[in-house]
Amino acid sequence: MDETFLDLPELLSDDELSRYSKIKHQRARTDFLRTRVALRLILARYLLCSGADIVFNYTENGKPELSQDTPGSLQFNLSHSGNYCLLAVTTGPDVGIDIERLQHGRDYAALAQRFFTAAEHKMFEERSDNRLFYRMWVLKEASVKARGMKLLQGLDRFECMISENKGLNVVDKLEQNDQANWSLWQWQPDEHSIAAIVVRCKKARFIEKTLTNMI
Repeated sequence: MDETFLDLPELLSDDELSRYSKIKHQRARTDFLRTRVALRLILARYLLCSGADIVFNYTENGKPELSQDTPGSLQFNLSHSGNYCLLAVTTGPDVGIDIERLQHGRDYAALAQRFFTAAEHKMFEERSDNRLFYRMWVLKEASVKARGMKLLQGLDRFECMISENKGLNVVDKLEQNDQANWSLWQWQPDEHSIAAIVVRCKKARFIEKTLTNMI
């Protein structure tokens, strides 16, 4: 898909333009510009306004949120890896999304031992499946992001386990009674990437859309 229609720096705020100007690597600069423009264009369709008029606030952990003056109650979360940029939008519930591109040649056993719980590490060792590492990672990171936490604050707090349908589930060990209030969806955008979304809603309906020319 031709993404040059997203090369619209005039839509960015002053602080976004400042961040954009400080990025040295050209590919990273282009990715930042197109990601932020796409975010503004998509949210503008929900809010029925101009993308340039959207104002973001940032939490202490750097998570962008819509300004309190914005009408409605949209929540959103953004993640990008490789050629993919994923945006999750809800009409109120907290949401977190993550995507990771599979990388070969890494010591996943050591990473699982360092960042995963003992139960997760054992499950990974028994299956010896690198894709399982990523499936657990994106679920845990999406759960952390949905609650507005820093990543390293939450990796031990959230634990993945095999669900009744042989898929993966993720549990908040500190708020287990709240587990029924969350829905999750996990998928592979392609054979080299794994993604997950979690939302604070008992029976969320997930709708997948691909960005097309919005100008």
